[in-house]
Amino acid sequence: MTKNKINLLLITASILALAACSSETQDDQAGTNDRTNVAGEAASLSGHDDHDEDDEHADAGGHGEEDHEEADHEDGDGHDEDASHAHSVGDNVHDDEEGDGEDDEHGETAEVHLNAGQIADLGIVVSAVTSGAVDGIIELPAEVGFDQNHLAHVTPRVSGIVRSVAVAEGDRVEAGEVLAVLNSRPLADAKAAYLSARARLDLAESSFEREQRLWDRQISAEQDFLDARRALEEARIEVRSADQQLDALGVDVSTLPRMVASSDVSLTRYELAAPISGTIIERHAVLGEVLEEGAQPPAFVVADTDSVWVDAAIYGADLGRLRSGAPVSIDPGDGGQPIESTIDFVSPQIGERTRTGRARIVIDNPGDRLRPGMFVTVFAAASDAQSTVRVPVTALQTVDGETVVFVRSADGFEVRQVRLGRRSDRYAEILSGVGLGEMIATTQTFSLKAELQKGEFDDGHAH
Repeated sequence: MTKNKINLLLITASILALAACSSETQDDQAGTNDRTNVAGEAASLSGHDDHDEDDEHADAGGHGEEDHEEADHEDGDGHDEDASHAHSVGDNVHDDEEGDGEDDEHGETAEVHLNAGQIADLGIVVSAVTSGAVDGIIELPAEVGFDQNHLAHVTPRVSGIVRSVAVAEGDRVEAGEVLAVLNSRPLADAKAAYLSARARLDLAESSFEREQRLWDRQISAEQDFLDARRALEEARIEVRSADQQLDALGVDVSTLPRMVASSDVSLTRYELAAPISGTIIERHAVLGEVLEEGAQPPAFVVADTDSVWVDAAIYGADLGRLRSGAPVSIDPGDGGQPIESTIDFVSPQIGERTRTGRARIVIDNPGDRLRPGMFVTVFAAASDAQSTVRVPVTALQTVDGETVVFVRSADGFEVRQVRLGRRSDRYAEILSGVGLGEMIATTQTFSLKAELQKGEFDDGHAH
């Protein structure tokens, strides 16, 4: 009997151990059934009569073998179910990973990560997407010149000898600044004439006031009163004439009374001042030189290069296709961004020697990027050209067989696929992908493409 109990306990422990290894759902249910069967068998065995120990031992052994076989069978089924369940879970994980990979591949936008310093080092220029003509662009040779409205030839209004020169070529001057000082005898004569006329006027005014008081009291003759009034009017005319002569010479008559009061001030001093603010681009005045009124070349030439003229030559076939106000793009040839402007004037006259027309563009030039005498190229939109959303062809690159542009982002550039329409040597029409005003890279885009491909080669993502 003791041996039977031991065997029953061993069988029960084995079944419980196998049940614990099964899955949570199916194995729990199978374990419950096994434990129920074992409990029933144990109760049955405990109620048997112990008359024939060998028979009972054989019965217990038989039951043990059957239980072992059943447990082994159930254990095999449990392992098969576990393996099947694990295989199913593995397939789902694999499918999820594949799905995530596809989402990463198609949902994420490729980017090139660059900071502002790296962008500057690569020479990348970022510009807004604009509208304009793609075809119908006329290429014109042009030359930069001074804006004649901001150019001054400085010459003395009276002859004199140069006593001092205060500036040199290249100096920046302000309007009214003294450029040179001359000694001029004609100027001294003009100043003396004015001062004499002024003195006679003061005397005539005093005489007239005295004669008027006498005439009012009926003390003096009427003729004396009339003579005094005539002398006063003549003195006023002389002063006015002398004043206008000095004004024509550029002398401020308000300074003359102080000059008279100060005995050490010379009447011959003539100050040659700058009429406009700008840069001294020519200087011909030298110490001791006699400068004549209206002499050529001028003593100084002052130019304000913050505004310049660009004169483009128009050949006969294109004369009828360009109008004032037409948009133009000027390429200075320095590798920078083109200068956008409009035509201000189209001359109706044909050049006698060149047999070409002339289109003038007035350009604001604060950084002196354009310098008078430079030759530039002007791309003008013909009157029959149609405006559309466009980008420079230098902004386009091909990545994985698709045409893309690089849109500026917070971390660098976003790779954006675009659909193109018409295309010329300089511009391409954008049908979709980017809109007006978006900032894109327009130069050195091949460097961005190289950075993109380098990142993809390293780990499959752009850096």
